[in-house]
Amino acid sequence: MRVVLDANVWVSAAIQAGPSHRIVQRWLAGSADFEVILCPRLIGEVGDVLTLRPRMRKWIDLDVAERYVDTLRVLGDVFPDPTVVESATRDVDDDYLVALARGHGADYIVTGDKDLLEWPEQRPPVITPAAFDDLLGE
Repeated sequence: MRVVLDANVWVSAAIQAGPSHRIVQRWLAGSADFEVILCPRLIGEVGDVLTLRPRMRKWIDLDVAERYVDTLRVLGDVFPDPTVVESATRDVDDDYLVALARGHGADYIVTGDKDLLEWPEQRPPVITPAAFDDLLGE
């Protein structure tokens, strides 16, 4: 199974326990039965949130955040940013995730973003971290 994890999933996984954290820990441990599709833009978005926002220091040390983002670059299936991004969702900033998922055969987009979760087209399906965690089971 191939998935695109939205930036909000990666950020949530880095700063708090819960479904996002369990998903990412499973992937980092190498025991995941899914592949993560990433691109430089997505990794950059995660990096910007975790390293450039001073309020994040409340939850994650800057050094830890930088190592976390570096780990994504090294362990993830990093593909080039989508070159063709059609308008697909009500938030144009999410369209590259759809293009990334479609361009690399993702089975799911995993996100907490309401714009994507309520997107009527749902190709590929968009699910919450909790739903994906349930899908993976133990």
